[in-house]
Amino acid sequence: MKTTSQPTGYARLSPWAARGALVALTLAAGFFLAVAFSPLRQSNVGRQRPGKGDVALYRAEVERIRAGEGYYEAAAAELTERGYPTRSVFNWRTPLPMWLIGRLPAAVFAKALLGAFALGMMLIAFEALAREEDNALRRPVACALLLIGPLMPCVLADLFVMPVLWAGVFIGLSLCCYGIDRPRLGIAFGLAAVFFRELALPYCLLAAAVAVRRRQWGELLGWTAGLAAWFVFFGWHALRVSALITPEAHAHAESWLQFAGAGFVISTTQTNAYLLVLPHWITALYLAAALFGLAGWNTSLGTRIGLTACLFAVGFAAVGQEFNQYWGCLTAPLMCFGVVRFPASLRDAWQAASIVGATSSWKSKRRAVLAR
Repeated sequence: MKTTSQPTGYARLSPWAARGALVALTLAAGFFLAVAFSPLRQSNVGRQRPGKGDVALYRAEVERIRAGEGYYEAAAAELTERGYPTRSVFNWRTPLPMWLIGRLPAAVFAKALLGAFALGMMLIAFEALAREEDNALRRPVACALLLIGPLMPCVLADLFVMPVLWAGVFIGLSLCCYGIDRPRLGIAFGLAAVFFRELALPYCLLAAAVAVRRRQWGELLGWTAGLAAWFVFFGWHALRVSALITPEAHAHAESWLQFAGAGFVISTTQTNAYLLVLPHWITALYLAAALFGLAGWNTSLGTRIGLTACLFAVGFAAVGQEFNQYWGCLTAPLMCFGVVRFPASLRDAWQAASIVGATSSWKSKRRAVLAR
């Protein structure tokens, strides 16, 4: 098995810049640890009661659709009976996920379909990383194994009814398709993500911005046309919902704009089967390692994944209540790519920061010049 490792962006840093990067890593890890042990810590793990929560709600909607009801009638009945806030259109999921699952012959087909997409993401991620590593397998294998954690919910119990889980898998597939030079598939999966859950919209807008930056006009046209269709779709959805909102409908007691900062970002990072069974402080260190690894990934795919993960992290620092921890399904797979690159990033930063290493490198270059 080949183990060749391509240098990270930290290898090009000057000694002082590399030391600054290591100090930043230490401060970030210390800050995240402090938050994990402070009252700012957030986690909704284990707080859902059996038979309650969004999974039960969506499963009930699916059963109503399977029995012949329309989506909006089913959603209105279940949201009202379960006491959900319904005044805002954003409390109503768009119809595509529930309609699709409800129209399949059995729920197990939806779980199998989502599981197939998740497996496809792992395989395409492996191929994309293997291409970057000149067919070295150590990092692609490690990444595929890490991805099992955030993708495992796809085949656990009834979690497949969560639209955000589908959106997270589609975002991962979209990014990985770019890694194997399949931009059309990348656009298709990215648009599928936003049609399944509007929370994927920042990713689509970012991808369109990258197309502008790189002057890829055909790709930009694809994103623009797809997003235009989505805005029409969401507008139609808003009109349907507006007709169902009653005068008695209530809203959330608190705004989604919470500015919970690192506490909520760490919480969303915990949406990983591996991390859910480990102490919360390990997730804090995992997040620091992921961000450091992504920052040193200086390839086209690395830039896309790093920008996407950071965009959502910044968004989650401002928007989201504690019970929205499951939003981490959008970013948890992306963090795996950063963690798997952390050892090489730390090695390169340490070597670049070393006075002895820098002096030795300078002497080698000087001898090479004198030998000419």
